[in-house]
Amino acid sequence: MMGLLRDQVELVYVEHTGIDGQQFVVMLDSTTGVPLAVYADEWEKSTLGFWGKQVGIEIGTDAYFASPSSDEMKLILSFGRATFGVGGNWKGIEPRQNEYNMGELKSQEKAYNALIRNGVNDIIIHAAIFPGDLPDWLHSNTFSQDELREIMKKRIQFLIDKNPHATFLVVVNEPYQADNPGRKDPFYDAWGGYEYIVEAFQIAKAYSESQNRDIKLIYNDSDNHYAIGSTSNISRQIVRMLHEKGLIDYVGMQTHIGEWRERAFDELMIPQMPQEIEFYKQLGVPVLITELSYQPDSNSVLSDYKMTISQDEFERNLSHVYEAVFRIAIESGNVHGVTFWGLTDKYYKLDNVNWYGIFDEYGQPKQSYYIVLRTLYEGMK
Repeated sequence: MMGLLRDQVELVYVEHTGIDGQQFVVMLDSTTGVPLAVYADEWEKSTLGFWGKQVGIEIGTDAYFASPSSDEMKLILSFGRATFGVGGNWKGIEPRQNEYNMGELKSQEKAYNALIRNGVNDIIIHAAIFPGDLPDWLHSNTFSQDELREIMKKRIQFLIDKNPHATFLVVVNEPYQADNPGRKDPFYDAWGGYEYIVEAFQIAKAYSESQNRDIKLIYNDSDNHYAIGSTSNISRQIVRMLHEKGLIDYVGMQTHIGEWRERAFDELMIPQMPQEIEFYKQLGVPVLITELSYQPDSNSVLSDYKMTISQDEFERNLSHVYEAVFRIAIESGNVHGVTFWGLTDKYYKLDNVNWYGIFDEYGQPKQSYYIVLRTLYEGMK
C-alpha cells in the first residue's frame, strides 16, 4: 500500500459514529492515515462508496464498456453509483431518423441489465441533448422549431423509457458556445438562444412525473469548475434560468483536469473552484462533479512533457490533483457527488500513456486511490 512494505504499516483501531448514527470500528494505518477496513457487523474492506457517504458525497464511476468482468463489476459496486445510459450515444444509436441501431441498443441493454442485476441501483443517464453527439441527420436537415421540439421530446422520452431504473438524467450536456465554433447546435440556432434548454428540462420533468419516476435532472458542462473557466459564465446563466423555473436538481461540473499551462491547477483551479461551487450554493443548486479525470490534453502546450514523465511522477501529480479536488468538495458542503471518468487504466489510454485512473489496468488500487480514501476519512472528522 502506497509503496510501504507490510512491516512498515502500523495498524490502530478507531471507533466512529457514522452519518446515519451507526457505530463502526475502523482499521487505520497510522503511518499513512489510510482507513483499510471497517467493522460494523463484520469486517469489510474500505470502499470509496462507504467513505463518500460519511461526508455526504456519493462516489461513482462511468461504466461505458460492453461486458464488465466479475472483478470489474466488484469495482463498480465499490463506488455505489454508475454513469451509463442505454441509448446515451444518440449519434450511434439513431444513425437515421426513427431508425435505430438494434445491435448496439441490445448490447447496451445487456450491459445495463447486468449493472441492475448485480445491485447497481444508482445510475446517471448521459446524455439526452449533447451537441457533440448529435446524429448527422439533425445537422444535415433544416428542421423548424416545432419539428425540433418533437424530436427533442421523443429523444428524452426514449431515454427515460429505455433506462427504467435510472435515478439521474443529464438533460443537456455542453451546449452551443459562441466562441467555440466546434459546438454546432441546431437547437440553439432554431430558438436563437438557450430557451430550448428550458423546454428540454420541462419535457424531462413532465414525462418523468407522468411515469411516476423520481429522476433528478442535471445540466452538465466542461471547464465550468472554476471562475474563469471557458463555460463558467454560460453555466451560471443557464443554471440560474432553470433554477428560477424550478426545473434543475443539479449542475454538473465535468472537472477534466488538464495542464494547459504550468501550475494551472494550483494557481487557478484550486483558488477558484471553491468560489464557483459557492456561487451555486448561494443560488440553491447543489453540484455534482460528473467526469473527474486528470488527463494531459493532446493539445496542451505541456503534452510532450507530460507524455515523457515517469509513471511515479505522474502518479504523484494524479494524487495531488485528486486530493485537492476532494478536499474542496468536502469543505464546500455543496458537492453531493463525484464520478470518476474511467473505471481503470484499461479504459483510459492516450497514445503510449495509460496511467490516468485510480486503479491500474488490472483493477489494483494505486497510490491515488489510497489518497482519496484518506481524504474522505479525514473529511469525516
